[in-house]
Amino acid sequence: HHYGRHVLIVTGGRSFTDSRHWQQLQTQLQDRGIDWSLIRIPGEPSPEWIDQAVSEYRQAAIDVVVGIGGGSPLDAAKAIAGLLPTGNSVLDHLEGVGRGVTYRGPSLPYIAVPTTAGTGSEMTKNAVLSCNQQGFKKSFRDEQLTAQLAIIDPELLQSCPRPQLIANAMDAFTQLLESYTSPRSNPITDALNLSGIEYFLRGFSNRQEADLAGLDYLAYGSMVSGVCLAQTGLGAVHGLASPLGAHFPIPHGVACGTMLAAVTETNIQALQRRQPTAPA
Repeated sequence: HHYGRHVLIVTGGRSFTDSRHWQQLQTQLQDRGIDWSLIRIPGEPSPEWIDQAVSEYRQAAIDVVVGIGGGSPLDAAKAIAGLLPTGNSVLDHLEGVGRGVTYRGPSLPYIAVPTTAGTGSEMTKNAVLSCNQQGFKKSFRDEQLTAQLAIIDPELLQSCPRPQLIANAMDAFTQLLESYTSPRSNPITDALNLSGIEYFLRGFSNRQEADLAGLDYLAYGSMVSGVCLAQTGLGAVHGLASPLGAHFPIPHGVACGTMLAAVTETNIQALQRRQPTAPA
């Protein structure tokens, strides 16, 4: 009851609610006398979708928002938690395409529970939203949107469909690599990124589906990638993945994994030509 008695749960398609974890969670909430409402998010969240959810639950006296799922539900939950207290449109605050209104907050408390190892969204202050009509992917970003609590449980990754797990893992690996070679990296992010890459490789090359050690390592690598990208920014793969995802129905992790080798090769050639002594 630390955060209150009425929880808004934001989740993705069906993989979490079809798992035994959902039954357990419902039972535990009931036993503790906590009311809950559930929103499912289809695909990647759009600004309209966020605004609709906020207006729908604005008067519902929600005390805390819990995001359970991949990057899309986590980002959606983050944005909804941020806007429920004020009820204004997320377009007021979207970078680059919004109305440039300063976000004042405060956000409702937000709890992040990733069920894929990918975006590292549970560790960042930004919610990425997509608009396919206008073809953009932009962030609603503020320190106050950071999760109060992130629950990293590799057991939750077991219900993640295999192709999705692999695509999301490639997003995490891309983030670790881009953050490590970023001009804005520092000794602390370097140490975390190297550790994240080491464990990611152990987890990713371990193809045994039931092997929790492998999932442990992927979950850790993903979480670390979120911590580091928030400090250093990302690189060209992510620069290209955003417009690709905005204009075509390509899952973000698939875009990252597909482009990573070619972009890295191009980066190395460019560095050798322009800055042969660059530490990257």
